[in-house]
Amino acid sequence: MKILIGWLALSVVVSTHATGGNGNIAYIGPFSPEDLSIRKVVSDYESEVLDKRIFTSDWKLPDGKSLVWKKAVYKIDPALGNKQRMIFPEIQSLETGDVMVFHMKMKNDMQQHLRFIGDMKGIKSIFIDGKAIPGDHSNLPAGEYDLLLVYIHKQTHKEGIPFTIASALSGKVLPLLKFGLPEMGGQIELPAYGIGIVEFTVTNKQDGRPKPCRLYVYNEKGEPQYDDTCPDCFETFTCAGSAKLILPEGQYTYTIESGKEFVNAEGVFEIKNGKTVEINKVLGRFSNINFDGWYAADLHNHTTVEDTPLLMESENIHIAYVPWWWINPPMGRTSEKTLLDIEPLVKLPNNRFIDTRVGEDERWDATLMFFGMPEDIEIPNASWSSPPSVHFAKEFGAIDDVWVHLDHMFWWQTPAILASGELDSIEVLNNNFVHGGVNDTEAWGKQRDMGKYPHPYGNAEYQQDVYFKILNSGLRIPPAAGSAACVGGGPFGYNRVYAHVEGELTYEKWWQALREGKVFITNGPLLRTKANGQLPGHVFKADGKLSIATELELAARDNITEIQIIKNGEVIASISAKDWKSGKKLPDVEFDQSGWFLIRVLTDNAMSYRTALTGPYYVEIGENKSHINADDIKFFLNWAKEAAEQNIAPTEEERALFDNYSEETIAFWEELYGK
Repeated sequence: MKILIGWLALSVVVSTHATGGNGNIAYIGPFSPEDLSIRKVVSDYESEVLDKRIFTSDWKLPDGKSLVWKKAVYKIDPALGNKQRMIFPEIQSLETGDVMVFHMKMKNDMQQHLRFIGDMKGIKSIFIDGKAIPGDHSNLPAGEYDLLLVYIHKQTHKEGIPFTIASALSGKVLPLLKFGLPEMGGQIELPAYGIGIVEFTVTNKQDGRPKPCRLYVYNEKGEPQYDDTCPDCFETFTCAGSAKLILPEGQYTYTIESGKEFVNAEGVFEIKNGKTVEINKVLGRFSNINFDGWYAADLHNHTTVEDTPLLMESENIHIAYVPWWWINPPMGRTSEKTLLDIEPLVKLPNNRFIDTRVGEDERWDATLMFFGMPEDIEIPNASWSSPPSVHFAKEFGAIDDVWVHLDHMFWWQTPAILASGELDSIEVLNNNFVHGGVNDTEAWGKQRDMGKYPHPYGNAEYQQDVYFKILNSGLRIPPAAGSAACVGGGPFGYNRVYAHVEGELTYEKWWQALREGKVFITNGPLLRTKANGQLPGHVFKADGKLSIATELELAARDNITEIQIIKNGEVIASISAKDWKSGKKLPDVEFDQSGWFLIRVLTDNAMSYRTALTGPYYVEIGENKSHINADDIKFFLNWAKEAAEQNIAPTEEERALFDNYSEETIAFWEELYGK
């Protein structure tokens, strides 16, 4: 059949195959801002709703039917960075994968409304006066013309079908982006739109079943492309083994990844003449680390309870969480109340576990995660600057079975949180380590010495050195890792901590292994070590000199350049991966007094800082059970004194509370320094 779109006639043929969803096509237009009738309603403000408006509009469908939207809520949403969100509660018909075509008469005064279109991944193609405009759509030309948008729907909100738009100007709101219409049936003839389809099918070589995986697809400009039926994170998206993208004509590249144990698949393809490109790939393992009792966790993420199971399966992550509450004053305090309807611990197939009772306190002085929180705990009442983060570390850390976790090394409150005695783990690999590079910054934390830690990898080296200084202060805190997907860093599972569990994996056994330091952390290489037959975290005890032999198993997609032994914060031995593969071994580690050591591997990845570190091994000789470096303790003492000068609390009472914690922290490090 023919559908007349304004003056522009396009052939529309419909198939489920073409859409990737139910095969529905929704069309709306042509229209202009004057088609919308907007009226203010009473100021019945709720805490999360700063503005409400009612929208009423009649739009004619091609078959002569009309649809009246009687209600829509238009509001500020802190979770979306204070952008505005529109909810149409009555519209539920469109499903993920359905295609929508939007048609409007473009005018000069509407240009400012459309500058945000380039941020919407669902917009697959834009046509001006019938001509496809590929690439960046964020700056459409001025003038008068017909504008046609092809959008692939992704339903992401339980209240209805949401969409995010820039603030409306001059009282005009353009519902261009995410909304739906009743099923119309039919088929899209893709050549008429100048676009085509690429279909990915990915299977597991081991059993031939669909392989959940993560895909990177880029056009010729290096812009990421997405299957909008799949959860996405920055430049990548995750599918259950198949993906379908509707793309403008052109050349594309792709990379398929799955966790740390499968060989990547890469390639190029071309969309041409509206034809469907089929890409079938089989992913094979080069390691099976679970077989040896090693299981991974990503201890920092912001994924949803709906998406997390697929992400865990794709990345072979066994321990994860979804945030129950998250204190971030600039974005507003948020909580996921619906999580209270879910079991505190969700067990998935293949012994995967999701903790749904985790709180995150992210403010100017630190970011802390609290795992296993009781349900009767209220979201802490905190501002950006008060109370100091150590306050909640001590309050929640005193609760039985609550695990306190710090996400970076460089926060101002790090010395105080260490001094509290409540810290259970700390991220040595965090969202400064990203798939395509390093976030080479300490944000609003304690800045590094740029002369000692220059670009581009100074932050990575600085954070590791801070961890070594913690160990040199006699504090035995296991290293951990997290990705902060999909808010910062990412993707999910990129940074991870593996813990070794004997026998069948349980949630409790995994955390106990982390507490004992039977771990390694990585954003690439798989590093399994034993020292005199013992796993990381082991405490060797001797009356005199001790010689420790190390053995390791190593596997990686990246090219490993160096294997190092780090003793008491210093690299004491190093061999190349080439020599190691040829049979050369690391030398024994010699001790004549207490100390610690770990093993680190480095790679030559051109894009990012890829590494792996074991948890520390400890050695106790004689009466002094720990290696103490006075210079490193003084480093934290000076840091604590500098942090004490950062009191920005707004009231006298709050400033006094901050000062009390500062005094306690300084006293702790002074006492340690004096020993």
